[in-house]
Amino acid sequence: MAKNSLPLLSQLVRHQAFEDAYSAVADLLEEKDPRNGCIIPLLGPTRTGKTAVTRQLAEKAGPAASLVPMKAFVQASLPAQINAREIYATMLRAVGLKSRSGDSTSAIRDRLFRAIEQFGIRVIALDECNHMAERGSNLSARAAADHLKTVVDETGVSLVLSGLPRFQQIIDQNEQLRDRAAGTILFMPYDWQSDEERDAFVGAVDAVLHSLQSSGIEIEMNFEDLVRRLYGASGGRVPMMMRLMKLSVLQASSKPRLTSENFRRASCSMQQSGIPASLFFDNEEPDEVDLLRSFAAVMADELAPVSTGHLGLTKEA
Repeated sequence: MAKNSLPLLSQLVRHQAFEDAYSAVADLLEEKDPRNGCIIPLLGPTRTGKTAVTRQLAEKAGPAASLVPMKAFVQASLPAQINAREIYATMLRAVGLKSRSGDSTSAIRDRLFRAIEQFGIRVIALDECNHMAERGSNLSARAAADHLKTVVDETGVSLVLSGLPRFQQIIDQNEQLRDRAAGTILFMPYDWQSDEERDAFVGAVDAVLHSLQSSGIEIEMNFEDLVRRLYGASGGRVPMMMRLMKLSVLQASSKPRLTSENFRRASCSMQQSGIPASLFFDNEEPDEVDLLRSFAAVMADELAPVSTGHLGLTKEA
């Protein structure tokens, strides 16, 4: 019974933060000058759902002019060890072509530009763009920005750059890239301190539980208590909440109910920004400070902007 519910937990939950990010990117692509490309940064901590946004946009895009079935909106993920050659090679793979080991950077770039024109590619989404700003990068911030700018200027393609907030420094350090980039779209975890965001997280949990109950699984936990524990364990990130739910269903095996023990055992296999998720499924109910610490840990670990109200929290005795 429980395992039959796993497909439900593999579906996309189109919660409010997801819808806001999706609409923001879609609107910018729709409203841009049709003669020119644009650069759209989509940034946020890990596991918030950024890749799901670009995947949904790609699915709804029109077909490319390729003999091989493909969309005019393509996706790729930048490797951890990034250099100029790999930027172009990654985009070339996104359009279904491969570079050869002996190809020079300029040869790969020219082949990419021809493919974009011939196939009618309109958008390339690059995941893990933050790798350009990390220590393993073999590019300066200015050089990385110049390559991105060149792709847009030379081909008219639009780039959706998805990754951790540290990529913002690449934009900030190059005035020409700043001029071509749209305002950064932040896809952040839900903030427990915000009534609106807390209600949105509650709504996402409620939708998932409703689907499970409709499939015959009972939840032997108080709803409000479970929401708080799920928030703490996920740091306000719906995909992480979904992962914990799926692991809990697996822990339940063939039993038609989820207990606190299922959630506790599932949470022991998860680690969230240095705070063990299992702490939120101990006997003691997490308090407000515990929940705020979880959110702040996610934001701080990813170098995301955090208001001072989320920092320096101390738990009263």
